[in-house]
Amino acid sequence: MDARVLNALIAAIVNTLEVLLGRKPEIGKPGVLKEIKPKFDLVTVIGFTGGVEGNLIYSFNPGTALDVVSKMMNMPYEALDELAMSAIGELGNMIAGALAMNLEKIGCKINITPPTVVIGKDMRITVDGLALQLPVGIKNEGDVETILSVKGTVKCTKA
Repeated sequence: MDARVLNALIAAIVNTLEVLLGRKPEIGKPGVLKEIKPKFDLVTVIGFTGGVEGNLIYSFNPGTALDVVSKMMNMPYEALDELAMSAIGELGNMIAGALAMNLEKIGCKINITPPTVVIGKDMRITVDGLALQLPVGIKNEGDVETILSVKGTVKCTKA
């Protein structure tokens, strides 16, 4: 995988969450996945095409998700209902949009799909290409799991 894509994702996550939450998230060591089984039951999937093709998959600890939604809504939020799931999808959109802007700086234009947010146990997700897991700590270490899958060759115009 092109390190520029991973660096663009890390910058998108850190900058978006820092602006939204007022503190910098902890980023863990990336690892290659052979099989995608999200760590948590709340999952957001966003696809992207263009200079880079693949998927962003976010898996949230439910308590952390509610804390993030509360911050986004500027009021306490205690249930993972439709509105909360919509807010988590919007967070995914914000990070994917920041990724798109970061990639454009290196000549990789991408289009992102609307987010799909699902709740379920024992999920398995199939993607084409290489999948990297990136643990993110918001409240606790690794309470958000980010998975970046990239299919094929990265097509950027700048080296």
